[in-house]
Amino acid sequence: MAAFKFRLEKVLNVREIFEERAKNEWALQERLAREERLKLARLEEQKQEIKDFGYKQSDIEMRQAMYSFLDVLKLRIERQVSRLTEQERITSEAKEAWLKARQETKKVITLRDKQYASFEIEEQRREQKVLDDTRSHLLG
Repeated sequence: MAAFKFRLEKVLNVREIFEERAKNEWALQERLAREERLKLARLEEQKQEIKDFGYKQSDIEMRQAMYSFLDVLKLRIERQVSRLTEQERITSEAKEAWLKARQETKKVITLRDKQYASFEIEEQRREQKVLDDTRSHLLG
């Protein structure tokens, strides 16, 4: 019985490498997006803590300082939302690239599987032919 040799094995290997790289890039971008979300959550939490502290103060100067700091914090939050939006866009693009690479790999795998199935059928036919020839030679 001859061994199955897929003629596009090198192409499959390259596509698998591309798929793995794309998957790793997506994972990296996803981690960066998660970090940006955490930064935003910390800023929002800080904003709430400052509000809670400031509203308990009866001193006008302290309240004015709180409002000034809240204005600065609002700008930081807006910038962080912008960074998060951009990072989520990059993450989405990386995921799409990985899904496309995975699809390309699957195409070659499907082709390999079909060729292997054809190979097996052909091998069975050859074996059957050898058996038939042997039987007819022994009986004939």
